[in-house]
Amino acid sequence: MRRSRHLILLIGLGIVILICAPGAKEPDQRRPLPGYIDRIPPESPKARAARHARVAERRAQATYVLVHRGASAFAPENTLEAHAAAMDYGADGVEIDIRRSADGVLYLFHDDTLERMTGGTGPVAGRRYAKLLGYAFKEALGSATSDTRIPTLAAFLELARQRAMLLHLDIKEPDLQDDLLALFDAADVWDQIVTINEYNSDRIRQRPGLQLHAYKGWVEEAGDLADPETVRRFLARPGRMIFCKADPRPALRILGRSTEHKPVPLPANLRKPWK
Repeated sequence: MRRSRHLILLIGLGIVILICAPGAKEPDQRRPLPGYIDRIPPESPKARAARHARVAERRAQATYVLVHRGASAFAPENTLEAHAAAMDYGADGVEIDIRRSADGVLYLFHDDTLERMTGGTGPVAGRRYAKLLGYAFKEALGSATSDTRIPTLAAFLELARQRAMLLHLDIKEPDLQDDLLALFDAADVWDQIVTINEYNSDRIRQRPGLQLHAYKGWVEEAGDLADPETVRRFLARPGRMIFCKADPRPALRILGRSTEHKPVPLPANLRKPWK
């Protein structure tokens, strides 16, 4: 009996030694991951007034150019780099896809699953934001780097404020409206919102003073843009906005606007490490 007890004890100690051995260690889950802010930074009265004036100038144009999920020809879609690239090339704004993590962080990602865009697998739903930060994008296009990750909505809104972006909201999940109303109030970006997908948004769309507009259509589906008559017919369509799939320049050209690339670095205050 004593021999059996000694054998059990030795086996148990062996298991402990194996678990604690250096070669068998699990990755340190406490290591900070490159991430983004989840609170709206303060904005001075002067900066706020200047931003609203820039937004009013954009809205005074006859036609707005918006890019679907950011300029994904230059950076992975829905990243801060893609949205900044759209503005660098002269767009007026972007469309974003909004979700919420298991721990309540609002973030930007279109797909229901991770496989197409990142090195992860399975559904995005039900994961904590720090877990999502562990999945790098498959392609580090253009200004994106190995530290580019799925961004928070708070970081995006701060970028949108700094660039006076017009915003198309696509709310991918139900029951986000209370959080979104609070965040849009905190960021004071209601004048920047120009269209919202109809699902998951009934209360947001009822916001007093909200000025929403319709699209003329996708510029990529307009036809031969080298044909003046095709362009004339497209621009004569009802609607105030032109939608672009990955690059704003075709729409800017038919409007006679500059397509010069004027890159502006991402502000440093959009990043923070996550554990």
